[in-house]
Amino acid sequence: MNFTPLAAAQPVEINELRTDLGIYLHIPFCFKRCHFCAFYLVMHEEQRVEQFLQALEQEIALYAMRVDLSRRAVSTVYVGGGTPTALLPGQFSQLLRVMISSFSLSEKCEITVEATPESLTAKYADILLQAGVTRLSVGIQSFDPQERRRLGVSGTVAEAISGVQIAKQAGFSNINADLIYGIPGQSLWSWEMTLTQALELNLSHLSCYALSLEAGTRFHTEFRRGTLELMDPDDEACFQHRAEAQLETGGYHRYEISNWAKEGCVCQHNLRYWRGLEYLGLGPSAQSYVSGSRFGNVSSVDQYAKQLEAGMLPIAERERLPRLQQEKERIVFGLRLLEGIPIDWIQGVSQDEAWSTSFNNLLKEDYLLQANSRVQLTRKGRQFADTVGMRLL
Repeated sequence: MNFTPLAAAQPVEINELRTDLGIYLHIPFCFKRCHFCAFYLVMHEEQRVEQFLQALEQEIALYAMRVDLSRRAVSTVYVGGGTPTALLPGQFSQLLRVMISSFSLSEKCEITVEATPESLTAKYADILLQAGVTRLSVGIQSFDPQERRRLGVSGTVAEAISGVQIAKQAGFSNINADLIYGIPGQSLWSWEMTLTQALELNLSHLSCYALSLEAGTRFHTEFRRGTLELMDPDDEACFQHRAEAQLETGGYHRYEISNWAKEGCVCQHNLRYWRGLEYLGLGPSAQSYVSGSRFGNVSSVDQYAKQLEAGMLPIAERERLPRLQQEKERIVFGLRLLEGIPIDWIQGVSQDEAWSTSFNNLLKEDYLLQANSRVQLTRKGRQFADTVGMRLL
């Protein structure tokens, strides 16, 4: 495992100072691990939290010393986890103060914080709003009690609803809820009821994810043991189509495979990923994409803190992407958007004969549609987006 001292980080060309930047902060603490979660996390211990926050402030300070990053306008900040609201309110507001003083946040910077609804007290919601948070993303997953237990989600349905209401009463108008379909034992009827409840809460944004098996999760272990049965892909497609019909009738616009938003409420930070724009990741396991390089931090709070105490950036791996690979990845991520990508993006990689053959075959097989100077996934393509992505990489 390689670690990178500050001096080893290469500055970008000065003309790249004109482009804006997104920042992702990973807060790795949780009070329990849900059965489907594969993100890097550790159980909450106050002593470890304090150690982590000191290290995170040091990481911020090291990057703030780099003119090529600190001068760039930051248009989005996304605080994920783990459970960011496992931090005490005072700890969270201090962290945001450090962020705001260290980087050049744009006037209309979108600042998103992930939260569990049961952690959102009125006091906590007020502090987040006063600290500059503009958007909340709450992990609800399901409004069915049995499905919540199957997922290993904390809190009751009543607490999930109450947390959202508390956030709205505090003054948050831009709130997302994460929902999951394809849960073992889930029926189309229960999925419809979850969607109905979400619509009644009148949120600005909804993310509907198909359950996926990730290595290291409890669900993955159960599947390998033969005690977990996955939903049939055709049935899963029915759930996706139900979400599409029900949410669009409720006033939401589907703009990405798994995301629906009301007018003017798309997640600007996630758009960075799908459009191939740059972002800096801070915290253990956080990933970055800056100046054609992809790099990621160590997935260990202890090692993360140790390296930063020594004045070194805790980068575990770094890869400089060839221009052709950058273009391919931009196409794959961009196709997740319902609007698709400009046909001009294809021209940069069309000289790669093998890639061009794969692209034309996907058109013939009705996974892709080319029209009006854009390329989009078809409905069939959206259902098998991961397969399409692999064939285009």
